[in-house]
Amino acid sequence: MRTTRLTRALTTTLVVATTAAGCAAGGEATQADRTPAATTAAPQPTATTAEALTPDTLVTTLSDVMLAARSLTWTTSTNGASGPTANVVDVDLVNSNNRVRVTVPEGSVEVRSVDGRRFVKAPGTKGKFYDDTLGTSGLAQPSVGVDPVRPLRALYGAVIAVRPAGTPADVNGTSAQPYEVVVATSRLTDGLGDLAGGVAADQLPPTVTLTFWVDQENRLLLAQSNVAGTPVEMAYTNWGADLGITAPAEQELTNVLAGA
Repeated sequence: MRTTRLTRALTTTLVVATTAAGCAAGGEATQADRTPAATTAAPQPTATTAEALTPDTLVTTLSDVMLAARSLTWTTSTNGASGPTANVVDVDLVNSNNRVRVTVPEGSVEVRSVDGRRFVKAPGTKGKFYDDTLGTSGLAQPSVGVDPVRPLRALYGAVIAVRPAGTPADVNGTSAQPYEVVVATSRLTDGLGDLAGGVAADQLPPTVTLTFWVDQENRLLLAQSNVAGTPVEMAYTNWGADLGITAPAEQELTNVLAGA
């Protein structure tokens, strides 16, 4: 079956949305004040005292807490040159099974990776999933990472300041302290990652200020950036939840692309 024009456009947009944006202006890019957006409600934390976050401890502390959760949902949204995009990644950190849903102006794609098999629902599959484990179908493949810790690891060794930014705010039903996180971009090994809004590493300003909302258990609930006028928001929800990541049922599968 020939790939449709919509599928081709979606493939292009998925790549552009995660790898390209306008050139960054000089100086520091700061995060504008915005009310945390409501997403899936996160469970209330127990009454614990969060470890103090410093430039030396922020990345490792938040990463360790995230890995200990064993599962979560990672939602990234932005509105860049290609228009609004939203990526929702459900990931089981124990067995690496994951479900990715990508929405862009041209359409949407869902990919499930379960026990080594890969299933794709995209323009061209008529609302069903196609077993594309071999990757030979030519269907749109989201250029989206499935490691929720990756945006934190990208900052390792580059954080030069961590400071509280006002009073705690409600983020999806949980009280979280906002922090300004200042990053020296010259210390980044491979750019700013997902929080760069598509700006290449060599186009980043000398420093970038991110905003992190962290709860009493040192769970990163929300992260925001605004580099070169491209806002990016990442929300982490469903900590430790059973995300129900399973292979599609037989009736959800199609072989419409077989023999294409």
